[in-house]
Amino acid sequence: MACAGLKLYQAACVYIIDSFDRGLQLEKAEAYNFSASNEELLELCKRQDQEALRLLLRRHERPVYSLLYRMLSNHEDSEEALAEVFVKVWRGAAFFKGNSSFTTWLYRIASNTAKDFLRSRKTRRDVSMEDIVINELDIIQRSNADSGDPSQRLMEAEDRTQILRAMEGLSENDRLLINLYHFQECDYSQLAEITGIAPNILKVRLFRARQRLRKLCIALEEGDNNELRTSTTESSGLQQKAAEWS
Repeated sequence: MACAGLKLYQAACVYIIDSFDRGLQLEKAEAYNFSASNEELLELCKRQDQEALRLLLRRHERPVYSLLYRMLSNHEDSEEALAEVFVKVWRGAAFFKGNSSFTTWLYRIASNTAKDFLRSRKTRRDVSMEDIVINELDIIQRSNADSGDPSQRLMEAEDRTQILRAMEGLSENDRLLINLYHFQECDYSQLAEITGIAPNILKVRLFRARQRLRKLCIALEEGDNNELRTSTTESSGLQQKAAEWS
């Protein structure tokens, strides 16, 4: 990594860690930058405008972190990957041709970065269920900061956490498709651009991924029930959610 790139990477890491520590209390951006489109900010990045990169980071760090965390299931890895994603945005700005939306381009970078992290990780770090619940609840709260009942958000976090546990048993490609379609709410055209898979093949692969996830959800709940004998209401919730996706 070149010296300038390393400094930018380190600066991005410092900003990201600091932003999470202070609850994403974002700085007030300059008016001309705040109103600029993503594509306009990317044009400024081509001219080495680091403030434009910072604003893109502020705008998109939440959904990108969400995508990364649901792939990596680890807070530290997700933060490191998030920094790497925006370093790639900085370096790749000159190659953006506008054939797809900025968001689609960004998600493609994030998806490939997550895959690289999964492949390069020699030993999988143990992640406690408490950490997963806290991180999933944090993601939901960032996405719906001013809406919803806190108890409802907690239930939603627990439901998604159970699905994340089941997703651990999927291949990285299956996990990515479900992540992008169900959590990031990408449509089929975006999925095709991000993954490079033809739409007709994509629909089949997504269907099969959901079927595999449903089986994992059922197996996971049966295992939990054998251990804890929890209430049937809680047990049926995850299977119902998986069935809705199938």
